[in-house]
Amino acid sequence: RNVVSFNIFLKGLFENRKVEEAISIWQVLQENGYTADSTTYGLRVLIHGFCKNGYLSRALWVLAEAENKGDDLDIFAYSSIINGLCNAGRVNEPFDMLEPMAKHGCKPNAHVYNTLVNGLIRTSKIDVAIRFFGELSSKDCFPTVVTYNTIIDGLCKAERYDQVYLLVKEMLEKWKPGMITYSLLIQGLYQGKKIDMALNLWSQVMDKGLKPDVIMHNIIIHGLCSAGKVGDAMQLYLRMSQCNCVPNLVTLNTLMEGLYKARDCETASGAWAHIVRSGLTPDIISYNIVLKGLCSC
Repeated sequence: RNVVSFNIFLKGLFENRKVEEAISIWQVLQENGYTADSTTYGLRVLIHGFCKNGYLSRALWVLAEAENKGDDLDIFAYSSIINGLCNAGRVNEPFDMLEPMAKHGCKPNAHVYNTLVNGLIRTSKIDVAIRFFGELSSKDCFPTVVTYNTIIDGLCKAERYDQVYLLVKEMLEKWKPGMITYSLLIQGLYQGKKIDMALNLWSQVMDKGLKPDVIMHNIIIHGLCSAGKVGDAMQLYLRMSQCNCVPNLVTLNTLMEGLYKARDCETASGAWAHIVRSGLTPDIISYNIVLKGLCSC
């Protein structure tokens, strides 16, 4: 038996949500003189395990004890705490941890800052997130694509499209946006009823030679159907093969719903037949769409 073996055991217990058993093993470790440190993943396992299972107070106690004892701490331990605090909606507290992190030789990195930005966005503190985002370069940590995607998603949900435009312009000067970024933008624009802007962005995707995946196709098809452009949605669906993109159940469910709302029951029935012929398994959403649609025809 050694500390590495115990750590593997602890990790397995935490992953299976057996937190009380993990605490018992931890106590046995302490009673037998084993020391939990970052080099053997001990503190990583404990702090991450407690945070992931909702034992945030226990994780904070372990962190405080380790800091007081001068134990080794690494960026992963602090990242777990910060993520746990953000998940609990306590997004102000992580900012107080940045200085102690640096004192312990753990300079916050892009992952930590992305976690903070994401936490602020999720708690609707958009302005604070944007201000913090703007300060990143002064902290010698430049925004990553993940940072931009998080901010863009938050701004789209808040329907602040002028800021989205400026942010995308800034992003284009540094990176080539990928499918995730474009998908977030297009979905946000459709949700904000900015149909023409969304279609223009879709055209840019095609002009750049990018190959939209099924997720992006589903976003566009849903947006077109919601805007009453079911014919355009149908044409896009028929052209999916040109992108080597195979429609999935979400695609066909979305189309069926749009067709039934447009009172095109014959074509909607054809979409249902395609689901059956293609070997896809209809889900409860599929059946609800068909039943509701048939009742309205």
